[in-house]
Amino acid sequence: MEKEVSKMNKWCDRAWIKFGLLITAIMMIAIFINWREWPLELKLLGAFSALIPIHVVEEWVFPGGFHYQYNYMMKSDELDRYPMCRKSDMFTNLIVTIIYAVLTFYYAAVGYVPTYWILATVIFSYIEVVAHTAFGCMMYKRFHKAGKTTIYGPGSLTAYCCFLVIGVLGSYCLADRTLSGQDWAIGLGILLGLLIVSIIIPEGLIKRKGNEYYFQSAGYYERFLNK
Repeated sequence: MEKEVSKMNKWCDRAWIKFGLLITAIMMIAIFINWREWPLELKLLGAFSALIPIHVVEEWVFPGGFHYQYNYMMKSDELDRYPMCRKSDMFTNLIVTIIYAVLTFYYAAVGYVPTYWILATVIFSYIEVVAHTAFGCMMYKRFHKAGKTTIYGPGSLTAYCCFLVIGVLGSYCLADRTLSGQDWAIGLGILLGLLIVSIIIPEGLIKRKGNEYYFQSAGYYERFLNK
């Protein structure tokens, strides 16, 4: 049993991120090869899948520390592991990455991306921007006396420079389509489903105080903690 936990712990450290970046490479190659054939909305689905592991690198590795602001928002007394730990966040990000990768190739074969998936992706992208802005403001309020001068937080750069671009380009795609009530209902249902499957269920099943899937460093926030 201990051996299995050890393997999972190792996977939840950096191995899964490398796997995610492999998916990123596959999606970028696919977009490049099919650049002339794929419509913009299909490229955006592929780009969304490719972006998530890159986003994770900023949140986890350089500068890292996304878990710290997330758990602080949740008013946790174990900011390094509860309720977000390495294991739960691994599932959160890989689930969405894989779903969007599969969708990209599926709709490439079908030849059409439904309006509700474009809508869900656009809203998802804007939510990333809003969420990271909120995190940034919250952590600025906490650490500005310790020398924090911006609202930057781990994940903000890719949120503003990448998710925002996907959101804007996706909005451009939607401008050429008629949004029906059904599209809104299904699109919002997809968002809720992604939230449940990738965040609520994994975190609910895995979160446990004192768990072994802790983050070793507060990353970006380490510089402010002892001031």
